[in-house]
Amino acid sequence: MRTTPISRRKFLKETLFGVACLSVAKIVPAGTLVADGMTRVPANLVYFSPKEFLIVEAVADRLIGVPLPGRPSAAEVGVAARADQFLGGADPEVQEQLHQLLTVFNAHLFTFLFDFRFSSFLAMSPEDKDSYLEDWMTSSLGLRRTGFQALKRLCMSMFYTHEASWKEIGYEGMFMPEDRK
Repeated sequence: MRTTPISRRKFLKETLFGVACLSVAKIVPAGTLVADGMTRVPANLVYFSPKEFLIVEAVADRLIGVPLPGRPSAAEVGVAARADQFLGGADPEVQEQLHQLLTVFNAHLFTFLFDFRFSSFLAMSPEDKDSYLEDWMTSSLGLRRTGFQALKRLCMSMFYTHEASWKEIGYEGMFMPEDRK
């Protein structure tokens, strides 16, 4: 008997733990924003809530790291703003899943349940943020590893598709045929 392979998304939705996490994420209160972070939130967000924007900005900052001299940072490239514009046109199911991921990733309840931490991701120190991201990356729970990969790929693609970051990877742009002469 031949069975069709199950997609990762369907597997997560149908597993008991995945269903529980995603269901609870819908009822977790959004909480309040950090006052100093509000000055960095653009007024013209398409997809993210202000809090989600700050979460993605903080994740990008930790994943991309401190730039070399003369190289752009995640904030200078505008990773979170670029992700907001990109995700504004994404499939509604993908949009909903990313909203849920960001809720679970930052919620006090889940930081405590997963890692016995007593603060949200946004309230953590830089060292704790790095440790928390590593915990998601190396988790024994597939849901957390998949969530980490989604955040990492989103941030990295928004950073490295911006021409200000190309110098860092040695890419000088496309050469037109007349440039090759």
